[in-house]
Amino acid sequence: MKAKFAILAAALLLIAALVSACGNNNGNNGNGNSNNGENEGKATNETSTNAAADPASGPTVEIKLEAKDFEYDQQEIRVKKGDHVKITLHSDDAGHGFSIADYNVDIKGDGEGEFDAANAGTFEFHCSVMCGSGHRDMVGKLIVDET
Repeated sequence: MKAKFAILAAALLLIAALVSACGNNNGNNGNGNSNNGENEGKATNETSTNAAADPASGPTVEIKLEAKDFEYDQQEIRVKKGDHVKITLHSDDAGHGFSIADYNVDIKGDGEGEFDAANAGTFEFHCSVMCGSGHRDMVGKLIVDET
């Protein structure tokens, strides 16, 4: 009887920890920036040169990414080594996130993240907010071409 109670108590603590850690958005994307749903619209891959960008980095590449129904509208994102990348995430149906661990990017909910694509290669991105049964399927690839 004590063993069943201990297992039940441990399971309840685990569930409580998961619920409290997931979905705590508060408008913060993990980079100290917040976005109040200002970036709505069809996701596109746009490239623009930002004159105010750090001279050591390349042009700014703006990526608008839509998360919906346990998938991203772009499963593959391509940039060039040296590009300054700005990703804007928008989610229509629930709280989703976007994370590229290799570039220390973690956007939770609608928001933005930026990084310099310093290393060529293929890097996985995934949803960083537990969003339901299809959460594990929310993955894609960032491909940083040498030039």
